[in-house]
Amino acid sequence: MRFKHSGACHCGAIGVALSTDLAAHEIAPRACGCDFCLKHRPNWFSDRSGHLTIIHSITPNRYRFGTQTADFLICPNCGVVVAAVCESDGEALGVFNLNCLEANHDWSQRAVSVDFDGEDTGDRLARRAANWMPVALKDAD
Repeated sequence: MRFKHSGACHCGAIGVALSTDLAAHEIAPRACGCDFCLKHRPNWFSDRSGHLTIIHSITPNRYRFGTQTADFLICPNCGVVVAAVCESDGEALGVFNLNCLEANHDWSQRAVSVDFDGEDTGDRLARRAANWMPVALKDAD
């Protein structure tokens, strides 16, 4: 069964639409331990067999740090970190902040702490290719 989950940043300018085989209670968020994530506290999620669409009425700010291999999409109005996106073998992949979902905190699992410090660039890109989900960015028109 395919589930549809939706939501947006705080001000609603950047929306997310997730299509996944996972019901909200099956979603397992991740809490990254990097300095950026510790300051913003996102609950990251990706489902390699799912699909994420990011619909924006304003262009998200893009922020790169560390290995410079992913863009973190941040709402320029409210400052919410909505997603991180990268390209792998010509495919756009992403992970997004579950806190943006309308079903905020409906997941029953606690966030699993992850730490990718020390991961070399090749391993990081391979991990994303295996785990991040296909993503599309669209203007809200």
